[in-house]
Amino acid sequence: MHILNNGIVEISFDDRARLISLRNSATGREWAGGGGLWRIIFEHGRVQEEEMTAESAREISVSREAETLRLRWSGMQCAAGSFDFRIEAVVRLEGTQVCFDARLENRTKDAILREFQFPFVKNVNLGPGTELLTSAVCDGIRYRDIPALQESSRTGYVGQDNKALEFSCLYPGLAAANCFLLAEPENTLAVMSLDPTFQCTLHLLRKRGEEIDAGVVKYPFLRPGETTTVTGYRLAPVAGDWHRAADLYRNWCDTWRVTSEKPSSILHSNGWHRLILRHQYGKQLFHYRDLPKILKSGLEAGIDTLFLFGWHEGGHDSRYPEYDFAEDEGGHDELKKQIAAFQANGGHVILYFNGQLIDTATDFYEKTGKRISVKLPSGREHTEVYPFGGDGTALRIFGNKVFVTACPGTDEWLDVLKHLADQAIELGCDGVFFDQLGYISRPCCDPTHGHRVPFMEVTAAKAEMIRKLREYVKRQRPEMSFGIEWFNDVTSRHVDFVHNIYDDGNPGHYPEFMRYLFPEVVITDRGIRDDTNIERRVNRAVRLGLRSDVEIYRCRALIDETPHYKAYLTKANAFRERNRDLVLNGRFRDTLGARCDNPAVEYSVFEAPGRLGVILCSAETAERGAVTVPGGRFRRFDRITAGSVDAGSAEQIRFELPPDSLLLLEFER
Repeated sequence: MHILNNGIVEISFDDRARLISLRNSATGREWAGGGGLWRIIFEHGRVQEEEMTAESAREISVSREAETLRLRWSGMQCAAGSFDFRIEAVVRLEGTQVCFDARLENRTKDAILREFQFPFVKNVNLGPGTELLTSAVCDGIRYRDIPALQESSRTGYVGQDNKALEFSCLYPGLAAANCFLLAEPENTLAVMSLDPTFQCTLHLLRKRGEEIDAGVVKYPFLRPGETTTVTGYRLAPVAGDWHRAADLYRNWCDTWRVTSEKPSSILHSNGWHRLILRHQYGKQLFHYRDLPKILKSGLEAGIDTLFLFGWHEGGHDSRYPEYDFAEDEGGHDELKKQIAAFQANGGHVILYFNGQLIDTATDFYEKTGKRISVKLPSGREHTEVYPFGGDGTALRIFGNKVFVTACPGTDEWLDVLKHLADQAIELGCDGVFFDQLGYISRPCCDPTHGHRVPFMEVTAAKAEMIRKLREYVKRQRPEMSFGIEWFNDVTSRHVDFVHNIYDDGNPGHYPEFMRYLFPEVVITDRGIRDDTNIERRVNRAVRLGLRSDVEIYRCRALIDETPHYKAYLTKANAFRERNRDLVLNGRFRDTLGARCDNPAVEYSVFEAPGRLGVILCSAETAERGAVTVPGGRFRRFDRITAGSVDAGSAEQIRFELPPDSLLLLEFER
């Protein structure tokens, strides 16, 4: 047996480099299942995906060097024959983390090592209450039944469900952080890739029969004669709940994430009215001259910002990146005049651009877009379709617009985005926004762009492009806000706000995960598009410290058309104004620092200098209970509409909550 033990965690392998033990020394919780540490997928001849596992290697060695273990595999074989791939892994301990670095060699004559699935905890030892916590959909999802999740991952006919059922999420662009957690109240296994290259990494759970394997996938596409090294793999069997494991990932992020001071237009905002003036299908929903009416509607609800979509001739999601002013609305001069008047009367305007789409029905596409667009392995362009429709069905069913996506590895596209930013700057806007820049980009396979093919560091290139674009904007207008869509950790470090995806319809939706990891990021709710379930949804946004994204009927109407939402949001925004430094600009701590004795009550903790706030929310039934803040001294309470408190002591406060109500308890610390 080959063992590393630092008194905090232990990992051990047998002579065949099978993972025999992975456990926390304090709790004794064992996660290992006794399998090999990796799985590779390679290409040979016509076969593009052939499997090879660690167990199939003929030559395996494990040796100890000081406080590390060195594992080597060679003599690879599978059903297709023998292939000269060589893998070496170095294992060491750092506190609660087991660290892995890997070196891959392709000594074959004609095979390509496409995927490296490592470190894989095969047959991971899950308990009946083990949950999966992932940052999928750039937010957070909590799966309470992992075997059921695997069963729901059947592909129909596109995957080999007979061999394994696979649940996965790709970082960055879909997953927001390069980690996932197998969580229990007293023990958590963190699977992390602390990879400074930010290359495409798949978080993968594979169910083989009754066994589930957990690990991450890299895509080296290693050609014959090539060698690569991948660092930063971590397995951390933590004593404690998911917060302790998340802290490990955040500690690493703090070594490279730099948070800039946000402009006042964002810090003092409750959110925005998101409106489309002209839509993709040609419908004129609002005119430039309607901006005074829009401002009045928003201010009545405590919303001072207009997030302006579809303001150009082509309409929303059309003719990108050609943003010509709508001459039938008065053109450039009218829009600039209305923006200035909007601001003079207490409002702010953020101007929309798309950060990666190129409409194939434009001159720009014909002259430039074809050359700088993302290419598939076949050499053809990657395309996307967004079929917005009006009163009919044909546009939504058969489509209208086709887009390619710009490769962020090309300098020409950055120049295009700078030109677009110039438009917002010249108009005097308070902010500029680029859609989809936190969203996934396909790995580009065009060698003329000057990057490796396939380009697995595409999101890292996008983050660098965002950094340069932000610097360009801030040099000219330091007070202008700069934002993107879709949250992930690598792109969000360069922006003032993120227009996020907020999957409130998923029963496992758990935004607390990302809010705890990255509380400094200003993000919005999304999806309150009508007048239903308003109290619950607004209360939850307030409890999470989110700004409001008012997008009535999918940005086609003012909040005036949803009077119940408007009335309640008006009260909620008055509450935000009274408590801004704590609940909007304070630090979200999830439930750390306070205890609530009623599990039916959702609550969040916020910290500000010398203060701690606890926001409590009830659901459909009235609730009561007590909140304890160790070391705290109760100062005051506030509420949106209803709720009462009774001070039992300085540290403990009893409360009563009517149905669908929100209450804030503030303590001195």
